[in-house]
Amino acid sequence: MDKTTIFLSTSLKGGVGKSTVAANVAFQLAKAGASVLLCDLDFDVRSLDLIMGYEDALMFDISDVISGRCKYSDAVITDKRAENLCFLGAPYKFSNDLSCEDFANGIKKIAEERSLDYIILDTSGADTFMLKCALAASSEALVIASHTPASLRGAQKSAELCEKAGVRPRLIVNNFDYSSVVGGKRLGMIDMIDTTKVPLLGVIPYDDRLIYAQERGILAFGDSFISHKAFENIASRILADKTGQRYVPILKGVKKINRRKVLTK
Repeated sequence: MDKTTIFLSTSLKGGVGKSTVAANVAFQLAKAGASVLLCDLDFDVRSLDLIMGYEDALMFDISDVISGRCKYSDAVITDKRAENLCFLGAPYKFSNDLSCEDFANGIKKIAEERSLDYIILDTSGADTFMLKCALAASSEALVIASHTPASLRGAQKSAELCEKAGVRPRLIVNNFDYSSVVGGKRLGMIDMIDTTKVPLLGVIPYDDRLIYAQERGILAFGDSFISHKAFENIASRILADKTGQRYVPILKGVKKINRRKVLTK
C-alpha cells in the first residue's frame, strides 16, 4: 500500500459512539490485512482501552512514546484478535508539556518508522488541545454522528472544523434506526448527506448486542452482530481509496434493512 493514512475519529457532539466506531473500523481494517495503529487521544475520558479490552494491559501511553520517556515497543499493545492491529493508550495524567506541533510530528514519525497503512486517532467529544493535535497530524476524518438531528448538526460543525484544517471529513452514522426512517420520523441517507453536507462513508445499524459487548472489551465480529457487515463495508471503502477498487454499497449484506427505503425516505 501507499504511505500511511492518518485518520482522526471526531464529533463535537458527545455520546455518539465515536470510540466504538473507531475501534471496530480499526479492527476490520486489520482483519482485511492492513497494518493499523489505534490511538486514544481522549485524555479526559480514556475509554478506548476498555472498549478494546486492554484495561489491565497498559503500562505506558502515547505521550510516553512521543516525549521519549519510553520506546514504542514498550508501550504498544498488539491485539490478539488481529495481529495487524496495535494500540497506544491515553495517559492517566497528562502534563501538557508537549506542543501541538511536537505531538503531531511524533504521530507522523511513528507512521514513517513503523510502515503502517493506517493510524486512527480517537479524540474527545469537544474542541480540545488534543483535537487540534490530531487535526495537525491527520489528512482524513471519520466524523461520527448518531441518527438524531442534534448529532447531525454536530457532525456538520465537526466537518467545518476539519475542512478549515485541511482535513477531508467523511460521515459515519452510528445507531441508525431503520424503523424510524420507514415510519417517516427520521431522515433517510440522502437527507442526512444534505443536512450535514458531508460525504457519507458508512451507516451502522442500531445493535443492542454491541452496546453490551463493548462493556466487556468485545468487538463486532461475526453474524451475531447486526453491525458487523456495516463495519466491514466501511473498512472496505477506506481500503478502496488505496487499491482503486470500486466502493461496496454502504449497506451491502447488512441484515434487516431495505436499502432502497432508507436511501429515498
